[in-house]
Amino acid sequence: MNKNLYMVPKNYLPLIAGIVWVFAGSMVCKTGFPIFVTMLGPVSILAFIGVFLFFYLMIFRKLVYKHIRRIRDMREECACFWLFFDLKSYIIMIVMMSFGIVSRKLNLFPPVFIGPFYSGLGLALFSCGLRFIAAFFKKYVLQPEKTGKERHE
Repeated sequence: MNKNLYMVPKNYLPLIAGIVWVFAGSMVCKTGFPIFVTMLGPVSILAFIGVFLFFYLMIFRKLVYKHIRRIRDMREECACFWLFFDLKSYIIMIVMMSFGIVSRKLNLFPPVFIGPFYSGLGLALFSCGLRFIAAFFKKYVLQPEKTGKERHE
């Protein structure tokens, strides 16, 4: 097996991550939106917004920055294409996907929960996937990391 076959310039890792996140977000939205639109109302809309903001601001956005910094700090200029995530993130992804699949198969949650939750979660994933793709086009991985003062300017 030729290792070079799996290697990509490290600045492409955010693009790969973005494609994976956009795809995952689309699949989660595909599950939630059809349910969500049938039950539109003030409570479901607030739940959707709350789920989106929680996952986007408190979890996924931070992961985007964490992985971009980690990729930037890689010493090698090329890396295996799957290194857009670290092991911990892959484990979290597997656990989240498994729980989602099992909970739906066993009908652990009613549609009134699944619609807004999956829609908000999916949109947050999709949005952060776009952040990864934007980081690729802005070449963030190739730029030196900004110090605290520069980051706030």
